[in-house]
Amino acid sequence: MTTKTNPSELTTLPEGDRTSSPGQPGIAPPSSRKPKKRGLIWVVLLLIVAGIAGYAVWRAGHPAAPVRGQGGAGGGRGGGGGGRGQLGPVPVVLSKVGRSSIPVYLNGLGNVTAFYTVTVKSRVDGQIMKVDFNEGDLVKQGQLLIEIDPRPYQVQLELAQGTLARDQALLNNAKLDLDRYKMLLATDAIPKQQLDTQTSLVAQYEGTIKQDTANIDNAKLQLIYAQVTAPITGVAGLRLVDPGNIVHASDANGMVVLTQLQPISVLFTIPEDALPQVVQNCARARILPPMPTTATIPKRSRPAD
Repeated sequence: MTTKTNPSELTTLPEGDRTSSPGQPGIAPPSSRKPKKRGLIWVVLLLIVAGIAGYAVWRAGHPAAPVRGQGGAGGGRGGGGGGRGQLGPVPVVLSKVGRSSIPVYLNGLGNVTAFYTVTVKSRVDGQIMKVDFNEGDLVKQGQLLIEIDPRPYQVQLELAQGTLARDQALLNNAKLDLDRYKMLLATDAIPKQQLDTQTSLVAQYEGTIKQDTANIDNAKLQLIYAQVTAPITGVAGLRLVDPGNIVHASDANGMVVLTQLQPISVLFTIPEDALPQVVQNCARARILPPMPTTATIPKRSRPAD
């Protein structure tokens, strides 16, 4: 059985009643359009999830620094302590514009050397009784470093003092005899030769007194040398002797090496083109005297014909 329908009646049919025919390829069935929409929705959801995950990873790798002046317990304007409340406003600092010199640095190879390096040696012979420093200590000038047995030099001092006392007594007696001989010579009781001999004897005793005084000073000096002190202020190196060792004034090796650290010298090289600039800055800072930039050669006078 066949029925006739008008084309205008087909437009009023419901969506479910529409079917495609071989002659109408433009109308697709409902079963083929729904999977395409669902696939597009899944792609959009996957893109959103991937974006959220990427932002979370980036945020974890770049934590926000807290701003000074805001409390940790949700302070500021954030209320709940999140996001904007922790960061706060960015501070802006204003400064007055000024004009100043910009330092210029020159790179060069150099080394640091001490002004003074002293090898401390003994000036007397004797046994070391005590070492009053540690390796690496900063010792001051005049500080006691090593004590050498002073007893032999104390005995020499006492002997020199005893000799001085004896010679002083002989000198006093010779002076009294000289005064007597002068009185006797005035009365022609003795010859003048005897007075001259006594005068010479007094002069000899006076010379002996000076020699005894020098021996006493030498003994005192040996006692001072028995107390080895630091000649400069510096850092003590390795200790080369120990208590109980016998040292001599003729020893080639010292007892300790002192190195001065302050002040200290720094030697370095710079390009020759930068030397005038360095000299001018040093002269301005009163480190070096000003150096002339050009040298003048005196003219030789021509001899007259």
